[in-house]
Amino acid sequence: MRTGLLEALGGEAGCKRLSAEFYAGVGKDEVLRPLFPGKTLRCATEEFAAFLIQFLGGYEEQTQKRWWLSLRESHARFKISAEQRSAWLKQMQAALDAFQMDEDTRKTLRGFFVESSAYVIGKETNAPQSEEIGARWAEQRALDECIAAISGGNDQEAIALAPRFASRPSVFVGVLARMMQSHRPALIRFASDAVEREPSLMTSRFAGKTLLHVASGAGCVDVVESLLKLGADANALDGGGHTPLYSVANECASMAGPEIVRALVRAGSGVNACGGVTRATPLHMAARRGFKETAQALLDCGAASEAKDRKGDTPLQRALNCRRKEVAQLLKERA
Repeated sequence: MRTGLLEALGGEAGCKRLSAEFYAGVGKDEVLRPLFPGKTLRCATEEFAAFLIQFLGGYEEQTQKRWWLSLRESHARFKISAEQRSAWLKQMQAALDAFQMDEDTRKTLRGFFVESSAYVIGKETNAPQSEEIGARWAEQRALDECIAAISGGNDQEAIALAPRFASRPSVFVGVLARMMQSHRPALIRFASDAVEREPSLMTSRFAGKTLLHVASGAGCVDVVESLLKLGADANALDGGGHTPLYSVANECASMAGPEIVRALVRAGSGVNACGGVTRATPLHMAARRGFKETAQALLDCGAASEAKDRKGDTPLQRALNCRRKEVAQLLKERA
């Protein structure tokens, strides 16, 4: 049985209710609402709930709406003023006051949000007074440091910190994903070795993606091949309904793209799979991105040049719309 703050908050469902209550207030706040230009606050609500669940030690499968591991990195795109932080704390206080919980839990969370909101805007803070929050906050700070090391090119520090999160698969997979996306050999080797030591990581996800999706999009041929040898599902769908083959066609700008396409197709990946909102195939995406060699490999593997997406567009029409002349010429020749 779980105990502590997560249980006092009502478990994962409580984290979601608190996030919804908070963002209901944000949506009416003249100071905070402009920070979220979208029509709704659904994504922000889901992300914050997933952070709370992850931070408080909740179930792994409930953290899939996270897109950021580092708190500071996730807020760096905003220029948060003192007025905005004050408004944020006001709305959080209102959400906590409206939420049914014991007063000790309310006080502990209020103190945590005061300290963490200062931290995300670059201010050093005191350690939280609660023993549980203090330990969890130290872990989050270490995670922020690990991501900063990856972003800053400090491979030794990143490799030293990363094993600390191996017991939390969804977090660890997120770290490994960032390592692969760095395109730096030492970090890619670390990621590959980690999966070979613990094959169960193949099925863990971060931001809805498996490591095979990430490795395919990042152009990490060796990792892709290792994952496939270990039995990774070449047709696994990410949170958007796309396969790893879609990831390589949509994201991989390196010359590794064609090799990864062939490896995935050999492993059984459906070359004409059409998923997601637009129902686009991998060839549609390679055409849109202008990845000629990847488009060539897809065609060689049996991709249908006349496939149509939800709008009725073929890959050739995608290429023409996006002014990808070389891919358009290829598709005309292979029609």
